[in-house]
Amino acid sequence: MLQTKPSSGIQISQELVRVDNLCVGYRSGFPVVRDINFVLQTGKSYALVGGNGSGKTTLFRTLTSLQSPLSGKIHISKKIKSSYVPQAKKMALSFPLSVQDVLLMPKNYGFSFLPKKKFTDPEWILLERSGVSEYLKKQISECSGGQLQKVLILRALFTDADLVYLDEPMDSLDHKSHDLFQKILGEYLQSGNRSLFFITHNLNQDWDSGFDEIFEIDEGRFYNITKGERPPNCHHYD
Repeated sequence: MLQTKPSSGIQISQELVRVDNLCVGYRSGFPVVRDINFVLQTGKSYALVGGNGSGKTTLFRTLTSLQSPLSGKIHISKKIKSSYVPQAKKMALSFPLSVQDVLLMPKNYGFSFLPKKKFTDPEWILLERSGVSEYLKKQISECSGGQLQKVLILRALFTDADLVYLDEPMDSLDHKSHDLFQKILGEYLQSGNRSLFFITHNLNQDWDSGFDEIFEIDEGRFYNITKGERPPNCHHYD
């Protein structure tokens, strides 16, 4: 069932990202998704749904500059910082780094000649609250799927990003951890007027407070469900 956040009156939001007639894919002339248009604003939560292989992750990789668009424009505010949480199950883990190394990497990247940075007090609170503090010295390659997913989410939050892209962030978490990280992400959304953009298969589970906007990819087309757009012969939002 369609789950959007109820209106709470007049809200003033700033534009973070504007996408105009975007086409994404891996080969020119063979787009995975085309005619993509949307705007992401501060202080809002967004969801992207679609079947396996529909192009959801391809879109996220394009939005985060991990690959180039085939055509169209992505306008990003010069003032924003974004971060990306990939799916833990799709990551290669052969590199010899500890959990702590991975979590501190954004603080130390490019400055290896400086003293190593440390966790802030608020970060330590999250590490202990999530249980990640118990395995900071563990090699990232030895982490379970759930442990790694927690690390990836916290790493993104520790960058203090204005906009966080999350690719099915709850899939590897058990029920208790799922509920905890939903609360942690909710608190992050409310602090500093930040925004979250989820890829999800579970609209009613991954964000129980409702999304501000919901998008769907179906057969290579992009739809804004919140604005009443529907894929042909699609009834699961009625």
